[in-house]
Amino acid sequence: MKQWFATMFGEGSDVFSTFRPKRRVGKRVLINEILSLQIIITAIIGALAIAGLYWGGQWVLQDNYSRWAMQWTEELNELGAPLYLPNDEEAALRLESFIDKYPEIDRVSYYRKDGSILFVIENGVGVDSEQLIVDHDRLLELTSLIGAEAPYLVETSFLNARAFEIFAPVWTESIPGDGLFAFDLSTEPLDMQTELVGFVGLQLDFSLFHNQLLTNIKIAISILLLLLIASGFLGRHYLAKALTAISDLQQPIAELAKGNLAVRFKPAEHREISEIVEALETTASALGERDARLLRLANHDGLTGLFNRRRMVEELKKEIDNVTVNDSSSAMLFIDLDQFKYVNDTCGHPAGDRLIRKVADQLRRTAGRKGVVARFGGDEFAILVTNARRPEAKKMAEKVLVDMRRLAHIEGDHIFHVHCSIGITMIRSDKYDHDELIAQADIACREAKESGRNRLQFYSMSEGEAEKIVADVGWVSKLREAIDHNLFALRFQPIVQITTGRITHHEVLLRLKGENGKMISPDAFLSAAVRFGLMAEIDTWVVGRAIAVLAEYREDRPDLRFSINLSANAFEMDDLTGFIRSHLEKNNVPANAVIFEITESLAVRHLNYVEQQISSLRRLGCELALDDFGTGYSSFGYLQRLSVDYIKIDGIFVRDLVDNPVDQKMIRLIGEIGREAGMKTIAEYVQGGPTLALLAELGIDMAQGYFIGRPTAVPTNKSMPIPINLRHRTVSPQAGSDSAF
Repeated sequence: MKQWFATMFGEGSDVFSTFRPKRRVGKRVLINEILSLQIIITAIIGALAIAGLYWGGQWVLQDNYSRWAMQWTEELNELGAPLYLPNDEEAALRLESFIDKYPEIDRVSYYRKDGSILFVIENGVGVDSEQLIVDHDRLLELTSLIGAEAPYLVETSFLNARAFEIFAPVWTESIPGDGLFAFDLSTEPLDMQTELVGFVGLQLDFSLFHNQLLTNIKIAISILLLLLIASGFLGRHYLAKALTAISDLQQPIAELAKGNLAVRFKPAEHREISEIVEALETTASALGERDARLLRLANHDGLTGLFNRRRMVEELKKEIDNVTVNDSSSAMLFIDLDQFKYVNDTCGHPAGDRLIRKVADQLRRTAGRKGVVARFGGDEFAILVTNARRPEAKKMAEKVLVDMRRLAHIEGDHIFHVHCSIGITMIRSDKYDHDELIAQADIACREAKESGRNRLQFYSMSEGEAEKIVADVGWVSKLREAIDHNLFALRFQPIVQITTGRITHHEVLLRLKGENGKMISPDAFLSAAVRFGLMAEIDTWVVGRAIAVLAEYREDRPDLRFSINLSANAFEMDDLTGFIRSHLEKNNVPANAVIFEITESLAVRHLNYVEQQISSLRRLGCELALDDFGTGYSSFGYLQRLSVDYIKIDGIFVRDLVDNPVDQKMIRLIGEIGREAGMKTIAEYVQGGPTLALLAELGIDMAQGYFIGRPTAVPTNKSMPIPINLRHRTVSPQAGSDSAF
């Protein structure tokens, strides 16, 4: 397709700008967030560690204080017991020696049964003995603890949790005398006798020890805090260094998003970043290759490598501006090969392709640096000769004619000499746009052909031709708008079996939506579409839309079938069958529900190639119809090579059928040949009942025309029984079968 890239992307479009989503610029910086998160985590861990160390130390110390107090109380209870016995003078010395070992013990007091002081040892500031007397209630409480599992009372101050005051009873235990020989130690439980002898009081203060230990803990915490701060800064430094590789990717990726595929990435030290860089470089390389490929497909002909029509139009626009600004002139040469179809007919389409490539190479050498060469499609070429006046343009065209005459192409036993016709139009200002200049060169080329071929012809505009060009150029913009904005519409004309009136299928017809809802017939715009290379896009739209509509209607009418017209441009697609297959599969439409119509003139001009395409479509499951049969060619001879399912008889033989015996004989002959070849025949342009009845007598299978049914927006959904002997019904002479599109 000649205009597919322009349609998809728009002229001068950028692939990146077309498909790039709208950017949303974030305000947050990833690296700052990671570094901040690292500092916060470090601070939290440090705070938890410090708090845990401090409060854990406090809890351990408090627990140790309690255990040490209990232990010392038990030991002092044993050491002080001899004080209650007479003649034990060494007890005080033992107590003083014990207390000297533990500076945390402030005072030890021993009491008699009545709570009076028996003995006091102090390790600090002395206290008046009257202050040490235990009151009566305390004595009773302590006495009740004799024999208990924890025989002591512990008191501490809320204001000073490290100061303890412990009181415990001192008692003796004995076994009652039962006689020397009657005593039995194995008796359980032993009946022990206890006797209270006094009380002991112990005052402890762990403040000094606690303060020293707390000082050491604070030093440790300070060291830990310094280590955490240092690790935080070191971690931030190394993390920032590690994340710099990611930060370095920001600018290159932004450039890559803008379409700058030549961007360079810094080498990365880390494996993960290196793999990301490698992936980005691979992506940039792949995108560059894709863009180059798309650009080449958009600007170059796939067969020859020359500029295509789209790119030539761009070059022509530039040259029009250049000529206008510099007050100079240039020339546009339109070249059409003479009798090129004979190569295809004789040696096949691949041979024609080889010849086209050879011609392209020769034109490239002939034009050199003085001209821009393009292939417009088929056997049509163009050369834009810059900065040239009429003599230089003529000299270039003559050189092309000479070089083409010298060019010989050998295919097997055949030798082909290439000739061409050249139309020339001069570019002197911006009075005419690119489409008008191409049309002028095309007209001049056709005049050269009509004058005997193998010659050149300058364009000289007559009044009628000027009006035709203006009209065609006006259609170009309308057609492009219709393609881009879906302004085409489909109509459906029924085709019936003559003997039963049953609708066999509908032909799909093209209309253009005009102003005020008016539908425009294709006769008004198809010539402009062909001249300016828009038929391929129109074919694509018709095929895709018709299959989609067929899928919709087949949900309620599974027997519905469509007949779709294909122009010569459709056969220029690289994979016509693949394109049709994709639309059938996409819409879940069986291939046998679609019939494709091709004109007889197209089939005959490109017989070998069309024969291959027909075979490919038939293998897919589609049926084929040969349209406009019987006009201008030795039609019967070609039927044996074309495997079609239907022959559509041109309306020129049907219009005056009732009154023209020659037309009757021709149609009878076509019907007989169709039956012999296994093909069904369809008569177009059926205007009335007499014509329909006569077609039945002549052996024609099907009929189409305004008498059968006019084109409608919705396919007719019921059979149309038509009495054959109805000869009085007619329609207006201008009514008949619709045009191919």
